[in-house]
Amino acid sequence: MTPAPLTPLVIRFGAFGDMVLMIPVLKLLRERYGRACDVVSSGPWTEPLLQRVPAAGERFYLTSRRAPYWFNRSQQKLVRWLRARPPGPVYVFEPDEKTFSLLRRARIAPEWIVSFRDHPRRPGEHILAHSLRLARATPAALAPAVPDTSATPDARPSLTDADRRDCADWLARQNLSDSPLVLIQPGNKKTMRRGRRRRRTNLKYWPEENWARVIAAVRENFPATRVLLCGSPAERPLAEDIRRRVPADGVIVATDDLPIPRLLALQERAHSMISVDTGPAHSAAAMGCPLVVLFAHIDPQLYAPIPTTAPVKILRPDTTATEIPFASIAPETVVAAWRELAGR
Repeated sequence: MTPAPLTPLVIRFGAFGDMVLMIPVLKLLRERYGRACDVVSSGPWTEPLLQRVPAAGERFYLTSRRAPYWFNRSQQKLVRWLRARPPGPVYVFEPDEKTFSLLRRARIAPEWIVSFRDHPRRPGEHILAHSLRLARATPAALAPAVPDTSATPDARPSLTDADRRDCADWLARQNLSDSPLVLIQPGNKKTMRRGRRRRRTNLKYWPEENWARVIAAVRENFPATRVLLCGSPAERPLAEDIRRRVPADGVIVATDDLPIPRLLALQERAHSMISVDTGPAHSAAAMGCPLVVLFAHIDPQLYAPIPTTAPVKILRPDTTATEIPFASIAPETVVAAWRELAGR
């Protein structure tokens, strides 16, 4: 008799870009085990993203990992939920001890668990390659090993017709239905922390005047284009400061209007995107949006966005710069990279 399919459990507490890079992992595990993966995660971005990933089954979200167990109800509920699940493979994409303490409380035997601890990262290995290598491993409790003959899946979530209609309706309200769209993502979580944006610790800061010069060049080269300044509502002040420096019309601050499903639909239809190294850059690559991405101190070999159907152009700073290294990337360099994508 053929054994019943097992439901894999995936544990990953990642930022938005991290969770985009988990989509191929979830797809691979579904192919291996025949069932969508249960997922334990956190963050307000995760549910609207995973709702559009059929390989993600039941989801459970912690409100805090750092709080003591007895003071956090979500951790207690998670343990009860894990105890009620039938035995199955558990894939832990986290190195911290707290995750394993919760699994011990849930009485999950170690032979069902595969983790980063068992499969450490190799030198120069991209985070997605590392995660896929873990997903292709088999827990000791399953002998013989579950075969893996699948190709590497892509990171593209599955948008609904309602998602695309919502995006189209929003564009119509902005009088942008027939315009080619270039998306600009100038900020990230670190950029929006308290303090001066130009502080030395703000490694992903690129001066507002640089963004303005890039936007002006985009509009000059492609006058029909409309430029959307993207980001979260907290990034609106940065976007407004950039917009005030642009000597041209056709630039829209959209930071208050981009919930994740609309952002994904917008990236699917956009002409291109220029972004710092942050979560929306990963989703743009996943949605097939041609992308120029500015990397700061992080090696793109380890974390670069993974393209699906459109090219990704990565720019790096002068590592010998004594000031904020990111600022050493010239606007002309960014414009030239964007022109190369636009030409394609």
